Amino acid sequence: MRAYRQHIGITVAFALSLSAQAADAAVTVGLIEPTNAIIEGSTIPVHATASSPEDIYYVEAELEGLTIELTPTEGGHFQGAFDLGELAGELAYGPHVVTVHAYNTFGEVASAQGTVHRYAAPTLGWNALAHDTLTEGWRFAAKCVPTPPYTCQSLQATFRSAEGQVTLSANNPQPVPGHLYLKEEQAWYGYQIPSGRAYTLTIEASDGVGPTITKTIGPIYVERSPRLTAVQRAPGTILDFDAARILFRDQYQRLGIFERATQQVTWVATIPQGDLPISEVYGALTPSGSVHQSTTGHILAWVNGARRNITSAARLDAVNGDTIVWTTNSDDWAVATSLSTGTNRTLWRSDGSRSPFQADITPSGGIYFGTYEDASIVGPSRLRLGDHEGNLQRPITDGTNVAGRWWDGMTSSSYLYTADGEEVFLGDSITGTSAGLLVHAGHAAFLKSDGAVNQVWLRTPDGEQHQISDFTASSQFDQVKLRVGHDGISDTGEVLFLNGGKRYLGRAGGAPESIGTALGHGRWLDGSWYVTIGNTIFQVSSTQGAVAQLAAPGSAAFAPEEGLGGEREVLSTSFAVDEVLDEPMWARDLHEPDALPASADADTDGGFAPAAAGCSASGSAGSAGSAAALAAAAAGLVLARRRRLRS
Repeated sequence: MRAYRQHIGITVAFALSLSAQAADAAVTVGLIEPTNAIIEGSTIPVHATASSPEDIYYVEAELEGLTIELTPTEGGHFQGAFDLGELAGELAYGPHVVTVHAYNTFGEVASAQGTVHRYAAPTLGWNALAHDTLTEGWRFAAKCVPTPPYTCQSLQATFRSAEGQVTLSANNPQPVPGHLYLKEEQAWYGYQIPSGRAYTLTIEASDGVGPTITKTIGPIYVERSPRLTAVQRAPGTILDFDAARILFRDQYQRLGIFERATQQVTWVATIPQGDLPISEVYGALTPSGSVHQSTTGHILAWVNGARRNITSAARLDAVNGDTIVWTTNSDDWAVATSLSTGTNRTLWRSDGSRSPFQADITPSGGIYFGTYEDASIVGPSRLRLGDHEGNLQRPITDGTNVAGRWWDGMTSSSYLYTADGEEVFLGDSITGTSAGLLVHAGHAAFLKSDGAVNQVWLRTPDGEQHQISDFTASSQFDQVKLRVGHDGISDTGEVLFLNGGKRYLGRAGGAPESIGTALGHGRWLDGSWYVTIGNTIFQVSSTQGAVAQLAAPGSAAFAPEEGLGGEREVLSTSFAVDEVLDEPMWARDLHEPDALPASADADTDGGFAPAAAGCSASGSAGSAGSAAALAAAAAGLVLARRRRLRS
């Protein structure tokens, strides 16, 4: 009996000892990876730590019915990876739980959990592209469309200009749960983006899971004058236009000619990047195509369907019809080139000279030029006009009259030379710029000082002079390269000029009319005034009234021509208005460059579809070509769009 009790005592003591060991054998497990991670590819790495007073003999991870064993490494770390295989495409969008179990030698277990996301970024849409101009009646809008079950958490757009910046943010409540919509007039109690500025636009959106999506676009212009009617948009920044064509530069630094009636594009060149900014590229349309100045000092032409390198290390100075004038970069040699024949003719040469050479060409090809080394304007057959003190600046001619300015270091004196050989003193202005004269149809506009500032004056064909402006700050003419002296007078003597950041139309006997801001460039063409800003041609209304809005503001999408380099790329897409029925009306037509994930029932065929565009402007187009151009504007530009279907 005694021996039995002793045996029982030993057994109980052993059992108590085992229980004490089990109590000390608690398992701890920690998950290092994944923790709120986004699935990339078809594998999901798992990294855990596990410890126990007893040995850890097994660690496993579980995800959606898949189980893998984690391999021990060093210091209590265990690693492995899920190979999703076919499951990768079947895994639903959204968060999924990864559970790690760690077991010790006593069969005790501890668990830890982490989250992985099968994730697709939200789609970001907006209604303005690079080179676009936001016009009267066109308010900026943007949207963030999430991939369910995620929701957009933030959406904002920041417009930055030299004058400052404006930030617009999405406001609650939103018309569609999970989506975010932003519209310019809804932000800041109807606040509008200031007009008359060039902006860089940055749009940011986040769903709180993936990284913030950031898109930067520019330049984008804002011009909302009721006097300007948008009549046509080009696929890029407009360099020159006539009744039938537009010469433009797109965001990929390609130069193209846009046929206004057919909407077809002929790609002329891809502009090489030199030391100068791309904004230094300029050019003009010609009867056979176009000619332009590249950033690398090359002058290139498109002549009857063929590219032609005119010269290198040179500056394009003047263009009219088939004739161009250019100078070497050293300014000691000036040449006239016939584009149709390719022949060159030396106009002036002075080796070692640094004298600026400036010329103008008549419609018939006659050339007038001036240099600092000569006091006279030199014309066809070596005709000489004027002989005055100071540096002779650019002569201007309309084929009948010739005008020039002489700068003495303090004052520019302007003279007009009529067809019968008369010299007419126009006046003195307190500016050294050569862009102080306009000549057209027998009219001459000039800057003349009133003792304090420069005012705009007009001389009519009958010799009468009229003061057009009367401002307290100096006025100036609206001039651009290759068109200096030619765009600012109408057939009837209206004068276009700038003052105080605004563009005015002035006429004899009447007060100047403000038609908009100084943004862009204005010109007279075939009986109407036009202003080009970015990719948009505006017609100036004769009275202040309602302006027709282009029905689908935006820019056409084009593919590079073979030989210019680059792959076909859709520049913009838009939601189909009749298919996105759960969105507010204004949000249905926003550009949408990013494709939704396949699970969102997106048809990403990248097809092109026409977008209607209307035009309304007063005044005669002046020619059959202009009428055709306006008709083409009504037909609209081709926009790339992706149809997003709803199940």
